[in-house]
Amino acid sequence: MESYNLLNVTPLSQRRRRSNLLVVTAAVCVVALLCVSTGFGSNVLSLASPGRMSMRTSARNSIRTRAAIGDSAPTFKLPSESGKQISLEDFKGPFGIEALSKPVVVFFYGGQGSPSCTKEAEAFRDAYPEIKASGAEVLGISRDSNEFSQQWKSEKGLPFPLLSDEDGSIREAFGIKKDLFGLLDGRETYVIGKDGKIQMKFNSQFEPEKHVDKVLDTLSGMAA
Repeated sequence: MESYNLLNVTPLSQRRRRSNLLVVTAAVCVVALLCVSTGFGSNVLSLASPGRMSMRTSARNSIRTRAAIGDSAPTFKLPSESGKQISLEDFKGPFGIEALSKPVVVFFYGGQGSPSCTKEAEAFRDAYPEIKASGAEVLGISRDSNEFSQQWKSEKGLPFPLLSDEDGSIREAFGIKKDLFGLLDGRETYVIGKDGKIQMKFNSQFEPEKHVDKVLDTLSGMAA
């Protein structure tokens, strides 16, 4: 009996080592599955590939880039509420002559006829004669559909085009960040000079009418 036990019965310490090994192996398998399902594994692989890592880094940097005063404004061409395509190029003078070009006021708003967006649009409507007198034009840009913008423009008597940036690509090109922990599209206004460069930018989610004051001050300074 003693020789049988020595030859055939596995010692307790050895059984414990085998059990621990099985637990570790199972844990490694679970972690590997989680990496694959969450994409973490691909991120780890990208760290081992300098080319892929640099591409991701440059992409993130491009998204973080924000249009600044003195920069050339990002170009765009978007449909208005009437269906007409409107571009910044439309406000350049014949043959690109700067003296015959128009400054352009571009205001990005959240849309959907919210109270604050309505206040801002109506403030631009009321100041529109003064803005036009300075030689400038106004463009409103939101994610709203052309159909909604057409109805809202008619309802509020807005005299300027409302452009539809439904996928947010132009908003992204300007580098406009979201507000309120990413819940709201940023409210940002630009004055673009005759030379196509940004003369003013103003961001305020909760002071919609102040955007117009900033625009008027800037246009007045440009005319002086």
